[in-house]
Formats: sequence, C-alpha cells, structure tokens
Amino acid sequence: MTTDCLICRSHSESFAGATIMGKYDIEYFRCRDCHFIQTEQPYWLDEAYDDAIVSSDVGLISRNERFARIADRLLRYVYPGAIQCVDYGGGYGIFTRMMRDRGHHFLHRDPFCKNLFAEGLEAELTFGGFDFLTAFEVFEHFIDPHKDLQILDSTADHWLVSTEPVPDPPPQPHEWWYYVLEGGQHISLWSQRSLQTVASHYGRRLTSYRGLHLFSRTKVSSFLVHHILRDRTSRFLDKFRRRQSLLQADFQRAVASAQNAA
Repeated sequence: MTTDCLICRSHSESFAGATIMGKYDIEYFRCRDCHFIQTEQPYWLDEAYDDAIVSSDVGLISRNERFARIADRLLRYVYPGAIQCVDYGGGYGIFTRMMRDRGHHFLHRDPFCKNLFAEGLEAELTFGGFDFLTAFEVFEHFIDPHKDLQILDSTADHWLVSTEPVPDPPPQPHEWWYYVLEGGQHISLWSQRSLQTVASHYGRRLTSYRGLHLFSRTKVSSFLVHHILRDRTSRFLDKFRRRQSLLQADFQRAVASAQNAA
C-alpha cells in the first residue's frame, strides 16, 4: 500500500505496523525520496491529547534547561538583533519563563496546553511579527506539516527546532523509543533528508546537531552554530554579552494585573 508523502508529495510505502496506546493497531508509511515517516490518518488524536504532555515525558525540565542555554547563546552571538521571540507549541510555558529570566523578549504560543508559567505572555501570531521562533518537540505532532510550516514561515525568519531524526537504516517501531507508542502523539517522524527538504522549500539554511535544528533565513557561521548546539563546548560564552533579566519587570506586571482585576 502507498500514500502521498506529506513533505515532498512523493510516494510513501507501507513501512511498519504497531500497537499504540495499548489498543490501536496502526500503519506507518515511509517516503521513497525524503524518507519522512508518517502514520495512517490519525483518528485517535482526540484521545491521545486528553493529556497534552504524556506522563512518560520525564525529561521535560532537563530538556528545557538545555534548550534555554542553547537558545540564549544563539540570540546573544548569532542573532543579536533578534528582539521579538516566540515559543511555538510551548507547553506549560517553562521555556518562555526561562528565556525571559535570561533577558530575552519571548512570548508563548500553545492553544492545546495550559500555560502555567508564562501567564499573560501569550502570543498572537502575525505575519512577520517575530524575529526568532522556537518549536521544541513539536514537529513530530504535525498532522498536516506544511500547514504548520507555513505559519512558522510567515511568523519568524529564524527557527530553532528539536526533533530526533530517524536513524539510517530506519528502525521498526518497537526498536526506537521516539515513536512513543504509549502516547500516540508522534505521528510525523523526520529524517535528516526531509528536514533539508523543508529548509530548501522555505528558503532557509539548515544546521543540525543531535536533535536540534537551526533553520536560518540568513547565512550564519556553521562553526559557531555547531559549537553552540553542542552545548558543553560553548559554555564559556555564558560569561559575556549577558542581558538584563525580565524577571522583576514581569513580577511588577503580574502584580499590577492582579490589582486591576481586583
């Protein structure tokens, strides 16, 4: 059986079957050309999103800490002129809070998850409204990838994305944890080739390292970006070009908002 690839519109062939959420037997398809893996039409998503973040995602906090360090360095050293930033699919708002504590003007966007840590900092996505966009653990949730990618394309020039590329050769669902079979939310699995296809289609330069992918509208130093994405080798950069935290300003805003509501 074949279907159209959601990324490059080539043929996707039946690749594997698996049981998700402990009860639904579903089929996966892999593109002949860009190697993108997609599920059959995901009829189970309403149930899968009863909880927006699955209970097995125990790395949520540590992942946000790592991403915040890396995004902070990118903004200070690669995109110092990027002022307005948005975290797309930001979950509980943890990352937005961390970035504002580091002095970056981040807003939060996630209509599917309760915003616990960045309340009052929700973003309205407007054409060209942001300089820099992050989308962590979001790409694998796309039902119609180009629909979301067009939103990203019109929202910001530069994107920092996290998603684990499918290994080569591609593992079966029971052989790789990133299918997250118990959750049922990972319906789009990206090869490095499919990510490059997206970069080319939307006019961006792609730099990747260990599950992090920078889609840049402008030419950047691949040497510097690789070191920043590697995290540990760029920690010496933290001593310089620090920005003033927005913590106090956000506290005063929250107090004023509460007083006005009283």
